[in-house]
Amino acid sequence: MTEDENNNIGRIYIRVGSTEVDLSGSAREVNDSWLKLREQDTWASSLSKVRTARQDAIDAARASLQELGIPERGSAFRRLIENCGIYKTGDVILAAIHYLRSVEKEEDTPPREVKQFIVDSGKWSTEEVEKWNLSLYINRMLEDTSERGKPALLTYPAGMDKNRFVILTDAGRDHLERLSA
Repeated sequence: MTEDENNNIGRIYIRVGSTEVDLSGSAREVNDSWLKLREQDTWASSLSKVRTARQDAIDAARASLQELGIPERGSAFRRLIENCGIYKTGDVILAAIHYLRSVEKEEDTPPREVKQFIVDSGKWSTEEVEKWNLSLYINRMLEDTSERGKPALLTYPAGMDKNRFVILTDAGRDHLERLSA
């Protein structure tokens, strides 16, 4: 093959459980085959099985940690907010985002995961936290009303514009610092 022909060769190899996908050929052939494969019910079924297995593994790990008496991340967050005197809903949400970003180094924290993290603290029940409109709180913390003395506490990283990617601004970190003093 010539050098130009080598540059147009593509390959995708995926193994999900007992299902194996091995596509190779020209980039166009691989792309066409991939698109056809994704439309098949077996592919969607395989992805569903992977998601289920992942959740089962997470649940089993949590159960094992509890049996061993190892505190989970929720209890560490609870100690943090109690020691810092953080009790207002917006401040708890801001602290949770900060904890997930800074301590756990999460880059993608959808509001449902932030809610679950807050529930994991054991301070609020699932029913209580479900009533919180996280997106509304996050959107309010994104607003920069500096002229009224309220700078934005959250911002989007470059190129990301969804609430699941928000990070604290300097003003947000300063706000949490003042609460913990």
